[in-house]
Amino acid sequence: MSQAVTDKDRVFREDLNVGQLGLISIQRKIAPDYTSWKVSFVRGGVKSEIECDGAQKFGVPHGVDNDSYLAMQDLYLEQGCPEDGVIVFTMYRLLQMCGLEDSGANRKMMRQSLERLAATTYWIGGAWRSHQEDDWIVASFRLIEKLVFTRARKDVDGAKMIAVTLPRELTRNIRNGYFKPVSMTLLRTLGQPARAAYRVIDALRHDPVQHQNRTASLQIGLMELAQRCGIASDKPDKIRRTLEPIHEDLLAAQYLKEVTIVGRGKQQEVRYVFGQGAPEPDAALVDLLTGMRVPLAASRKAALDYPLLVRDGVAQAGAILSAGYQPKNHVGFVLDVVRSYGNGKYQWPEGTRAAAQPEVRNIVRAPLPLDVPDVPVTSRSSGELARTLGFLLRTPRLSREALATLPHHVLVDAHQQVVGQPGQRQDALIETLLKQVEERSPSTSER
Repeated sequence: MSQAVTDKDRVFREDLNVGQLGLISIQRKIAPDYTSWKVSFVRGGVKSEIECDGAQKFGVPHGVDNDSYLAMQDLYLEQGCPEDGVIVFTMYRLLQMCGLEDSGANRKMMRQSLERLAATTYWIGGAWRSHQEDDWIVASFRLIEKLVFTRARKDVDGAKMIAVTLPRELTRNIRNGYFKPVSMTLLRTLGQPARAAYRVIDALRHDPVQHQNRTASLQIGLMELAQRCGIASDKPDKIRRTLEPIHEDLLAAQYLKEVTIVGRGKQQEVRYVFGQGAPEPDAALVDLLTGMRVPLAASRKAALDYPLLVRDGVAQAGAILSAGYQPKNHVGFVLDVVRSYGNGKYQWPEGTRAAAQPEVRNIVRAPLPLDVPDVPVTSRSSGELARTLGFLLRTPRLSREALATLPHHVLVDAHQQVVGQPGQRQDALIETLLKQVEERSPSTSER
């Protein structure tokens, strides 16, 4: 049985610039005419300016955009840090990673979030830290450089797959390890805007140059903190009222040990004393993954998210590759084997079984793969796979609800077969799935 962790137990990652610069406002709602802003401050001893220009239709990024953009950065790592910055996912997967239910209202909200991020341009003067160049640079980009929704003409449920191109300035930093951890366990205990504020405050703890160094306490001016959080007010009393419930939530979650505000008017200072720390991955596991040509950033993430699966998963991936398998996406294949280790998706080549497998009866094991899709599917839930298969198979005999009753590994195998044979009839597969549905519940296939 796979011992992969759920999203709520994982540690996500995000570029340190995004949080420290306050590119996305923590406020849940903004005024209809709030379509641009400009701030200046000193970061790492460097005088900096930021201009944000949003679209009249959407306003500037805010609220749920914090969650969606964090999820996309983590998907970039999950999909092996592709150099072209393109990630592919479903709306269901995005909602799942953001801790939101799959409803029509949430799908509409998330689509607006993606469109808002794609429509907003930032100009950053001297404040963007390029980890590769070890320097501060001037940059202009959109947080989503390209956004593509794909769906069939007859599909009335909306986009099935979403392709997002992330900006080069961001992806280059992430590939080079310039990111900070975000505790999903903590994030799921907080509501907005506390979730977004936590990420900003936590980012400010980190040294912008030696980004792995972070302080046990932080002192920052109230007005500067408002800027970094994207609080659209220059009135100290209003800013404090906005921050008070946030501080209460962060204290209750034990992320903060103490909050003190001293001074008067715009000269007030906020002092934080922090509580719990963030976990670090096992260096030996990271070395195993980098030895398989997995980028350091993706290796650290996988080692932290799947510590019990890395050793055997890497060994199995190595055995399959040694047997002659040549995946289209080497990094994506290795990470997929690690994440799905023990669930029956991959077999050890004959004579190379290097680790004991749990005994599983009445399960048809997947054969040694002939091809692996560039986007791993094993991390998707049974519900999402059922939705995708229902769309791909296009038969009224198999409803999404019926497919969702099947074991996860069966759905994964079916998905692999369908996408591996595009345009071909899947009558045999449909009959097999129908039989399995009927065996589990005789009435299911009739619904």
